[in-house]
Amino acid sequence: MKQYVRWMWKIFALSIGINILIEFASRKSVISLGSYLTGSFLIFLINTFIISVPFTILFLTKRKVFASMFVSAVWLFLGGVNGMLLIFRTTPFTAADLYLIKYAVSLATVYFTWAQIILITVGISIGVAALLILWKKAPVCEEKIQYHRGITISAFCVLFVLGLTSAAMKTGLVAVHFGNIGEAFHIYGFPYCFANSLFNTGISKPHGYGTETLEAIKEEELVPENTYELSKNTKPNIVMIQLESFFDPSLWKQSSLSYDPIPFFHQLQKNYPGGYISVPSVGAGTANTEFESITGMNLDFFGPGEYPYKTVLKKTTCESVAFDLKNLGYTAHAIHNNEATFYDRNRVFPQLGFDTFTPIEYMNEIERNPTGWCKDKILTGEIIKTLDSSLGPDFIYTISVQGHGKYPDFEYYCHQIEEMDQFVRSLVNTLRTRKEPIVLVMYGDHLPGFEWKEEDMKNQSLFQTEYVIWNNMNLPKVKKDVEAYQIAAHVLDMLQIHEGTMMRFHQKYLNNENPNEKKYLEDMKTLEYDILYGDREVYGGESPYKKTNLKMGIENIDVDRVVYNDHDLLVYGENFTPYSKICLDGKMVDTTFVWPQLVIAKEVPEKKVIDSEISVWQIGRDKVPLGVGKTWDFRFYYQKERD
Repeated sequence: MKQYVRWMWKIFALSIGINILIEFASRKSVISLGSYLTGSFLIFLINTFIISVPFTILFLTKRKVFASMFVSAVWLFLGGVNGMLLIFRTTPFTAADLYLIKYAVSLATVYFTWAQIILITVGISIGVAALLILWKKAPVCEEKIQYHRGITISAFCVLFVLGLTSAAMKTGLVAVHFGNIGEAFHIYGFPYCFANSLFNTGISKPHGYGTETLEAIKEEELVPENTYELSKNTKPNIVMIQLESFFDPSLWKQSSLSYDPIPFFHQLQKNYPGGYISVPSVGAGTANTEFESITGMNLDFFGPGEYPYKTVLKKTTCESVAFDLKNLGYTAHAIHNNEATFYDRNRVFPQLGFDTFTPIEYMNEIERNPTGWCKDKILTGEIIKTLDSSLGPDFIYTISVQGHGKYPDFEYYCHQIEEMDQFVRSLVNTLRTRKEPIVLVMYGDHLPGFEWKEEDMKNQSLFQTEYVIWNNMNLPKVKKDVEAYQIAAHVLDMLQIHEGTMMRFHQKYLNNENPNEKKYLEDMKTLEYDILYGDREVYGGESPYKKTNLKMGIENIDVDRVVYNDHDLLVYGENFTPYSKICLDGKMVDTTFVWPQLVIAKEVPEKKVIDSEISVWQIGRDKVPLGVGKTWDFRFYYQKERD
């Protein structure tokens, strides 16, 4: 038994060392680390015990040295990744980021130089090689493993840590849910917060959840479902634009700018409704602000750092402003001048009720900024094209990308939002020429990824951007601060549109002169749980929202004619883009985009062409097929072309 006690002390000592290194990587300051150790020693101790849990595998293996080094390497790797991410964003590393690995790889060249990428790759390779060598060379314990004793001790350690952590939660020593995830990681330490994000996902079942509770909410907390328009037979087009990292630099106290980079946005603020909008993230997390503004749901009730796009919405439809407006005869569109598969939007948008989705793979004349992001000015034409695509009213949700990091410096960031402001001016001036009623809602999804603190901001918040509602309907110039999950309800309320459970719920609260915020949040959690995880009591037991058959792009990509000439395959058609790829029997071949009516594949064997069905697919950089035009059976036309 003494040997087990000795190993436990070794594990505890090793865990202390790992904990110190992890927190130093996060805080990047000996003084800050010292303040954490002295001011939050009990929390540091809990984190040390959490780190020690995986080490209990030592009691069940003869390769104790290797096992201890492997577990240490995993913890240090996680801590190192967290420290590295905090250089580029204010949001720490959570379990949700594990779902985003493929996106991180695609963005590696944006945030790192090739020299840095090579060094990171070499470092990881050396670490893996060292573990392999250690597996072969490290001493192996010759004593027989007493599995019953090892399992008992391991189970005791796990239960002890679980009990200790549970007690810390119940006493308030550590928080269960994080309002500010960056601040939470700083206060409660990386091991606890990362573990929390790993196991705490979804929405927990609210106390008192059931039919009676939902019926009471429906009767008391929802605006009556009577939809009407501002004038007879008038349903305005509603366009929402989520501007990537768009923020007023003058709100940063230390800004030394001698000019206004967003003059047109400021002009709109003076003449149209607007205010502050509180968003769920800082420096990153576009998809979560997007989720809140589309669904009217509060992310605070989900797990720390969770992306519903990567969890519940992969398999569940969700009531949204798109579904709500479609009930009134609208067509719902999404536009994004970035890849369709980023955050799995091509799979999520059907769950949110969108009819069409136009990503960058369906756009032409793409112009990129110095860090490689598509400039937002392309969105003006795409929005107009979308408005013209249907006869009835349109709801268009647009996500911009130009303001995305990494930023070489603050001046570079300001230049990007200056161009975004020019895009807004161009769009508004274009919309002014249209006779149909239009409401255009614009807001920033989060602050840019600079190392700012709340006290550095004039509005004392890192979680507020600004919104403005341009319109040609003479809406009252209401100045109102809202949450991201309230923005759609607020806009629809101004239009006197009361449709959808979450929209009507928020409208009731926003119009209440004496709101009860505690009850509001409790009932909101109940509704969100019921809609996404519960029995759909609010809908009578079954969700009325069905997954849509999402059409990629507004315009059809057609193949009109195929010519084979001297080993070159020429495909003529319409609406091709640089992402159009010629496929033979579904297999992509190297394709050159010439213009929107022609793509070419060179050096294609004649027999392969004759024996194949030819089609043109839209395929992104990650090689995921998004859509296909009509198939061309070359065998039918081949002889005719030769003649």
